[in-house]
Amino acid sequence: MKGLLPNEIRELILSVGRQRSKRPLSPIEVAKLMQRALDAGEKRTDIADRLYLEDPSIIGRFIRLLSLPLQVQQLIGWGSDPTTVSFTAAAIIARLKSSQEKIDLAKTVLENQFNKSEIIQIVQIRQRSGNPLESCIKEVLNQRPLTERRHVIIGELQSEKLKDKIRQIPQLERNDLLRSILERTAPGIPSLGATLSERFFLLVGNDRFHSAITSLPSGFEKSITEHLIRELGSED
Repeated sequence: MKGLLPNEIRELILSVGRQRSKRPLSPIEVAKLMQRALDAGEKRTDIADRLYLEDPSIIGRFIRLLSLPLQVQQLIGWGSDPTTVSFTAAAIIARLKSSQEKIDLAKTVLENQFNKSEIIQIVQIRQRSGNPLESCIKEVLNQRPLTERRHVIIGELQSEKLKDKIRQIPQLERNDLLRSILERTAPGIPSLGATLSERFFLLVGNDRFHSAITSLPSGFEKSITEHLIRELGSED
């Protein structure tokens, strides 16, 4: 496949498809490799054939993810993890025009565990009515008999050299590193999810976890950045 190395093609094949238990790449990593192949001159039908995909239109759904803000891109998973926004949900969120609305809806999806049909409904109400996104979310949320809320914390890393270092680490290793730091930062208070991207980090947890993280003396962004610098030996 044009523009890609043999190991990248192999990881793509292992990551896409319906019956993959262990996917080496995140949806965003898949989208970036697909975009690179397209930029190199590959056709979407040829990419689909090489990846054993029945419908070439799924290539477009992956590429659409790249239009999402970075804060949203780091939230995207494959759908089996309740602490991530599923690939399907992210593609629906990408239909919104406003970057801030995309961020707000992605966070709300995690906090309230909206399913696919609810997300579609929210986006459709927003597009048809023109009402503020918050009221569209409330309209769908009010249809539920019971709401279970989780806290989503998004922070930005405070070191440029650290960002460069993290960029070289595979996604799964990044997440494991962040989880190990959280175990020391908030001992005995498990998170429900932790994702580390090149520039941002995402934390998901209950009320107790949210309180512990947001009350860190130096602020949660600075505190987690400092822990990462010590782990990776990166300083400005």
